[in-house]
Amino acid sequence: AAAFAALFGRQTVAAFSAKTSASGEALELLSLALLAGILSMRVFYLHFPQVEVIYGLAGALLAAVQVRRLLSLWTLYAAKNKSLAYLVAAFRLSIILYIFSMMVVPFMAKLAEPLGEAAFALLLAFLVGGYIKRNLIINGEEQSAFRVVVQWKDHSLVLMVLFFLFTGYMGLTKTGLIPSMYSNDLPQAYFELMKENDRTNSKATASEFKKEYDRFVERHGK
Repeated sequence: AAAFAALFGRQTVAAFSAKTSASGEALELLSLALLAGILSMRVFYLHFPQVEVIYGLAGALLAAVQVRRLLSLWTLYAAKNKSLAYLVAAFRLSIILYIFSMMVVPFMAKLAEPLGEAAFALLLAFLVGGYIKRNLIINGEEQSAFRVVVQWKDHSLVLMVLFFLFTGYMGLTKTGLIPSMYSNDLPQAYFELMKENDRTNSKATASEFKKEYDRFVERHGK
């Protein structure tokens, strides 16, 4: 995650610096850099106030960019081949639902799983439909939906790979085959206390906050 954050961060700076870069591409890279950076911070138990809000806003920004691209691609391909337009829409919608699935984890964790399942169902529909309709006539030439997706000059395939990795990671942690992002309950409880402190706008001092955390450790650490 840290490596992806650094990579997307450099690309974000380059995109905003380049006058020819599209605004959508720069915003996409910015949101990806923020999401990857926050995920890498969670691995190292790093936290700062309102981190969940920033995470949610970055996810919403990325989803908005993808919705804009979906509408643009639908307009482009619907006039050429309706079957291709539906397949492209299924692929793009799967990405959008995956983004929402990741975005709602800190706020509505129970909603994340059905969103992820719906995204996976759309991706399967794209793969099966793309295989069945693999010889589409576009501008007088035979093309497949897979070739069209590969030819896109954006980060859709990178996003799909990242979502597969994230889904695989979550599945393996649920089965207990690998440790979760938080190796035990204590660091996670610490963050829960910090989130509660942020929500209530408490003016508690650091020593008072530490006492509260120490009491939790005494109750649950044995």
